[in-house]
Amino acid sequence: MYNTLSLGNCCSKKELLYMKKFVYVLAVVLSIGMLWAADAFTGTWKLNPAKSKFPKGFETKEMTVVMAEQGANMAVTAKGVGGDGKAISVKYSFPMSGGPVKYTEGGPAAGTTVVNKRIDANTFESTITINGKNSRTTTAAVSKDGKTFTLTRKGADEKGNAIEGMEFYQRQ
Repeated sequence: MYNTLSLGNCCSKKELLYMKKFVYVLAVVLSIGMLWAADAFTGTWKLNPAKSKFPKGFETKEMTVVMAEQGANMAVTAKGVGGDGKAISVKYSFPMSGGPVKYTEGGPAAGTTVVNKRIDANTFESTITINGKNSRTTTAAVSKDGKTFTLTRKGADEKGNAIEGMEFYQRQ
C-alpha cells in the first residue's frame, strides 16, 4: 500500500539529507523574517509613572497601551487613569509609513489634528496642530532592545502654555 508520509525510494540518502537541511534552513529564515516583520511598537506597553515626568494637565496615574498592526496601519488602544482619577480610553489608528491619525474613541478637542511622521524603525514624530497652528511635537521612540519606549512632549498646550514632559513605558 502507498504510504503518503514516506518518501519511499524516491530519493537517495544524500538527497534526503539535502531536503531536510533545506527545510530546516527555510523554517529558520521564515521564523526570523516573521520576527523582523513585526513593527517595533507592536505589543502591550505599561506606563511607569515613577520614571515619567508629566507636564501640567497631562498627569497620568496608570496607562496600558496596546499597539497592533492592521495591514499598513497601526491600531492603538490606550486605557488608564488620569491624574484627576478619571478613566482614560482612547482608540486611534495611523499609517505606519506616516500620515494623519484617525480617532475612533476619546480623540482630542475639535480643531485639533495629529499627523505622524516615521523617522526610523523605532521612532515616530507627531505634530499636533490646534486650529491651524502648530502646538507641540510628540516623539515616540522604542529602545534598541525593544523593552521600553518613551513618549516625549514639547511645545504648548491648548491654552498656549509651554509644556515639556516624558512618559516611560515598559513592554509587557
